[in-house]
Amino acid sequence: MRTVDKKSDAPPVISAKDVVMKMRFDYSRGLKDLTTKGLEATCHLCWEFERPNLDSEVFMKQIVDTILKLFGVESVGIGLRDPTDMLYKYRVIGGHDKEIEDGYKKLRYTKEQLLAPSTYPSYEISRHTRLFLAEDHPYAEDEEFTYRRPGLLGMKRRNITDSLEADYLDILFYDPAGEVLGFIEISGTRTRKLPDATTIKWIELLAGVLGIVIQKEQGGLS
Repeated sequence: MRTVDKKSDAPPVISAKDVVMKMRFDYSRGLKDLTTKGLEATCHLCWEFERPNLDSEVFMKQIVDTILKLFGVESVGIGLRDPTDMLYKYRVIGGHDKEIEDGYKKLRYTKEQLLAPSTYPSYEISRHTRLFLAEDHPYAEDEEFTYRRPGLLGMKRRNITDSLEADYLDILFYDPAGEVLGFIEISGTRTRKLPDATTIKWIELLAGVLGIVIQKEQGGLS
């Protein structure tokens, strides 16, 4: 009669070194879906707070690059309220050539113009996000240069998720008084589809982080 070796049935012993190696591998090179990539990007931006002299211009460029890279968005603009004249101005643009970027930076908006439904009709998706659809012509006559493919303006939407040339979203962030401090504007996607809810919420989170940086820079936070 064979003797059963009870030791062979015991599960292998895992060392502390094995645990550390696996966790390090998963953290740095493991399978990464969009959620994981978004978390990594947001964590990286938050760690920038540790810098003693955080440059808001560099920080905004990092946010623009993150949105372009992670979410398949074709163009991104960040606009801020200038504390000297209280006008809203684009500060960082991504996804366009230099000539169009320069044109963006010449634009100026009052609070009333920024939120005016007569010139910029929009739909509230959340307190922070507004959707502008091509059918409503949500742009002033002198702003057609801001579109990547102006020849496509006026096309018809064939699917409820299609993204047309003049569609865009503004993700707003606010100051402590509840006034709009700035916005992240996104338009166009590489899939020619409107951004989904997950993408919108990620960008809302990035806008919230940016709002903290700008308030701190302008003395709104201690």
